[in-house]
Amino acid sequence: MNSIQLDLISHHTLEQLPYQHLRIRITNPDGIIEPEDLNTLQLPDGINATLGVVIDGKSPIWLYCYLTHELHATAWVGCYDPRLGGAVVVETHNKNVTVGSVLKLEPPKSV
Repeated sequence: MNSIQLDLISHHTLEQLPYQHLRIRITNPDGIIEPEDLNTLQLPDGINATLGVVIDGKSPIWLYCYLTHELHATAWVGCYDPRLGGAVVVETHNKNVTVGSVLKLEPPKSV
């Protein structure tokens, strides 16, 4: 069993822009993961490449980097920052969503 759980939740921003919320959960009791955990990590089934994805959850920065790379084919990728009340767009293929913009949202409730 992988010590990283990824849950995909259909959601929308406060401006009603539909997106997919990718919640990271570390399942190890000590909350620590190792870089080799990436070797067996798989994105959840059902990712819609025509929509953006917001990554959310407590994890090392290298996991966020890996997930951003793996999600590159989606319309855009953002990282949720609760201090900003939204997701910072870090990569995009959509002319209506720009890198550096903050998409205001409330994260979905737990699955």
